[in-house]
Amino acid sequence: MFDLGKLYIPTILSFDPSSKTISFTLPEFFTKEHFEHVQYSLELNILGSDAIIYYYGEDDTYLSQVLDLDEEYIAAGSLEYESFGAIQEKALKQLEHFMLDPKTELLDLFNQNEEEFPLE
Repeated sequence: MFDLGKLYIPTILSFDPSSKTISFTLPEFFTKEHFEHVQYSLELNILGSDAIIYYYGEDDTYLSQVLDLDEEYIAAGSLEYESFGAIQEKALKQLEHFMLDPKTELLDLFNQNEEEFPLE
């Protein structure tokens, strides 16, 4: 049995097909951006000791496909050799290449996590 700890990566993100950029902030409902962007949901697979992170879109595509990544997944690793937090960090590093402002996106993500799960 593995202790996965906290989930830091977003469960839903937004992809802009015209600029091929992602954002952890979803567009407001019924706006132009809402209809133009594709929402992707986190898909986490645990196979034996391997943890694999995918994002699956409402348009039935995997984010790794539309971003033309070399692998079919965003990040993966063995829980025998690294923590789930380290695998999530690999995912964030992969995703930050496709963000307009990665520092702001990541700061907002961690501030949101801190509000939901305050440190004692």
